[in-house]
Amino acid sequence: MRDCNKSSKKTNRGKKKTSDLPTVSFLIVTLSLTFAVCLALGARSAEAHTIWLETPVGSPPAGEPLKIDLGFNEGFEVVEVIKEGLGNYDDPYVLGPKGEIKTKLAGGPNYEYVTETPLEAGGYLGFVSYKPFVMAHGGAKNRYFMNGKHVINVGAGSDDLIVKPQGKTALELVPLANPNTLKAGGSLKIQVLYEGKPLARAAVLGDFRGFNPAGSWGLAKAFYCLTDKEGKVDFLPVKGGLWILKVRHPVPSAEGGEAAEDVHLSNITFFVSE
Repeated sequence: MRDCNKSSKKTNRGKKKTSDLPTVSFLIVTLSLTFAVCLALGARSAEAHTIWLETPVGSPPAGEPLKIDLGFNEGFEVVEVIKEGLGNYDDPYVLGPKGEIKTKLAGGPNYEYVTETPLEAGGYLGFVSYKPFVMAHGGAKNRYFMNGKHVINVGAGSDDLIVKPQGKTALELVPLANPNTLKAGGSLKIQVLYEGKPLARAAVLGDFRGFNPAGSWGLAKAFYCLTDKEGKVDFLPVKGGLWILKVRHPVPSAEGGEAAEDVHLSNITFFVSE
């Protein structure tokens, strides 16, 4: 299996560099390598849905309230009316250099939110959480924690907040550089943390908008990589546009009771340039 965490190393043996290979070939290789892994993941009906956040554009203008959409669907599909009800998740909020900024429904469909105040130029993160729930899977009941994070670049400003762990959720994906500077065919290190510590051997799965609308844990993925001992992966986007990276981490239930495991499901969304 190709080690995605060694993708940036050069070779002096006459072989082509990874960067010289067609992106289509890389995508085919990625899909074939991940088929067996994703086959098992696709069977997890309890995790068929994903909750995520997205902004209409990669760099919203400064000096205006921020429009942000909440998605809850099977697969990374276009956001649509959320039929499960507003009481199942908390209102999204935005974290900026000056602290948390609340959002409210914008007055249209129930997935459209807007910040209560205009945003100054700078780097921001949007957060949303589905309320914990217990569901049976394979005869056992597990407690699920589902969270989404979105990278937002408003005008120009510091990247400090974007590239640092925030500890808002037990399981977190942290870009180690601002994804706004990333282009298709480039590379970006992502670190996975659980309770603030690097999570090794965690499977990071990724889709770009339109690649795999059939299911969030479907049979094929546009990106797959296991984290190294430092909890890091090299994210290699084959295409520009809106991306989602996801990770799953089960642990024995802290609360006990009817749930055997606490299953943490976290993702991060951001835009990649063509």
